[in-house]
Amino acid sequence: MGLLSDPSISTQSKLVDGLARHVRKVCYALYVAGVAWFFCLALPEFNHGTYLSENALSPGLVYPEIRIDANRLAIQLLEELQRERKDHLSTTPHAWIAAKMNEFGLETHTHNYTLRYPFGGGKEYHGKNIYGILRAPRIASTEGIVFAAPYRAASSVHADISASVPLLLAFADFARRKNYWAKDLIFLVTEQEQLGMQAWLEAYHDGDRDLDVSKAYLRPGNLPARAGSLQAALNIEVQDLEIDHVDVRIEGLNGKLPNLDMFNLVQRIMAREGIASGYKQAPRKKRRHSQSHFEQNLRQMLTMLASQSSGVPTGNHGLFHRYRIDALTIAANRRATHATLKGSPGSAAVPLLKAIEGIARSLNNLLERFHQSFFFYVIVNNDRYISIGDYMPALVALVACAFLKAYLTWSTLPATNAELEKAAGWLKEHEQEVELEENLDPDKFELPYGSVLIYLTATLLIGFLCNVLPLQQYFLEIPMGAAPLTTSVLSFLSLIGFVLPFVVVLPPGGLELLHVAFLLIYGCALIVIGLLNFALGFFAAVLTVPLVIALDTKEENSRSTLRNTIRLATLAMNPMMVVYVIVLAMTFYQFPELPLQKIMLRAATAAMDASAYGLIDSVIYGNWLYFVICTIFLPLWIICWTLSLSKRRDYADYLDFDESPSTPPESQSQVQPQSKVKTN
Repeated sequence: MGLLSDPSISTQSKLVDGLARHVRKVCYALYVAGVAWFFCLALPEFNHGTYLSENALSPGLVYPEIRIDANRLAIQLLEELQRERKDHLSTTPHAWIAAKMNEFGLETHTHNYTLRYPFGGGKEYHGKNIYGILRAPRIASTEGIVFAAPYRAASSVHADISASVPLLLAFADFARRKNYWAKDLIFLVTEQEQLGMQAWLEAYHDGDRDLDVSKAYLRPGNLPARAGSLQAALNIEVQDLEIDHVDVRIEGLNGKLPNLDMFNLVQRIMAREGIASGYKQAPRKKRRHSQSHFEQNLRQMLTMLASQSSGVPTGNHGLFHRYRIDALTIAANRRATHATLKGSPGSAAVPLLKAIEGIARSLNNLLERFHQSFFFYVIVNNDRYISIGDYMPALVALVACAFLKAYLTWSTLPATNAELEKAAGWLKEHEQEVELEENLDPDKFELPYGSVLIYLTATLLIGFLCNVLPLQQYFLEIPMGAAPLTTSVLSFLSLIGFVLPFVVVLPPGGLELLHVAFLLIYGCALIVIGLLNFALGFFAAVLTVPLVIALDTKEENSRSTLRNTIRLATLAMNPMMVVYVIVLAMTFYQFPELPLQKIMLRAATAAMDASAYGLIDSVIYGNWLYFVICTIFLPLWIICWTLSLSKRRDYADYLDFDESPSTPPESQSQVQPQSKVKTN
């Protein structure tokens, strides 16, 4: 009686055996291919030139009608506002803004909202927005366009953008005199940065109708008047009427972007008016020309992905995207030498007003929402881009490592009783005498699906608690600030995940099954995250895929030095540690003159603040970066830490092979679990 070795009924083919022996080499080759593909996208041969897909946007490119009188009005309004700011150092001059909107013939309204700060012990903050509506004279109020300008008080630590409001009002006065508007124009002045815009958008679309006021942190209130369905929005941030360049900001909440046609439209109109503009546009004195085109393109790509990965909008425009409203911000930076210029002050207001007019007329001509161009793209240069079909293969190549290794790991799992009986049935069908050993223990050969499922549930529960515990009333009553409280809760739950592998021991076969489940969940999570926010998914894959490839629970393939290196790398990949390292690198880049000890201390404080801000952004704005880190990355880290600590027992330890005297010891170790079926 010989051992079953017929390859025709084996679950492993020669191809699978070959891949299993070289799985790390294959996976590392895929990893290098994915990273190399991404770098190749910076070459002109792999990206595309920008163009307008929507022909309806062409009217904005015609000769503008704004004249010098609008420039004089903007200068006059700016002087009046500067006088008002002296009496409103920490508040907004609502009365002056509302009076000017009424003077220009707009339908003016006030919007009030309330914020219940999550860590404020019930303390509330109140805000107020002013907006005016110019009804479309040629059609009913079915559609609208928003022109917004945030107001910053004189006491704000951010850059002064008080010139935005006079510029917005000057354009409103011009628009009132024209009768070709087919959409309602909304002129909105918000306060408290993005909070005011978020409250106005919630009030515009939902209000307090379906809101539980007792539990909501942001109570948006209700608007006294609305326009039509919002088609697009333009956020204006102007530091001075004498500008050096315009930075076109497009990143929105959770990495969303406006339609590429809108970005291209702004670029063309700015170029027509002779204004230097672009994505991440630098001042003239800081523009570098020594770098090659490849280096400039690659730097632009990485800068955009880094900005997207945080999920934080780069302006008030980013909050429109969650309502399927395409929006962007034109941030006009002041000219450094404007004080030495001769001639009429504020002479740059005319080109900027003409650009706003052109954008408004193009948006006014749209018959439907933006849809013909891309919503998922990466800006390589001001006139070149990469579409989703070009950059997704890089992420797919990285994630393929996890799926390939999951399949090969699954193919080497020990056979269960069901598989043995299936093999015996196949032999009986082919008229071969089969003898199935009677001393098989049914429980001994079943993979512990239940135990692994419970372990996975426990890790997910730890991630879920990271989202809910910091906001529980019991924890909020602790006399601690928001940053220390959030960091303490996250550290405690991370410690539980660190200790969990030492407390819970999976039954035989559990580690292999857990490894397969980890690889599948890891790969699916990165694909989903990459589709929603490519930057976050790509950076997470580049950082963690090498560790996932090196991770192996097979004792015979894991040397002591390699195991210890993997464990140290796994500890370094703890989400809280990664956040601290990122903040530390940013702190060192911004403050290179500080000693290392102060940099590390300042980075620790900033990392604690980042955890609290991430939670606040999650509950107020809907930023899901904190949720992803706690609910996905932290459980995956716990599982990875479990696998790095444990050594898989050899199958022979819990599978009783029949040893034949004619079989040498070397070949016995190669026998698969299917050897429990014997043939004559």
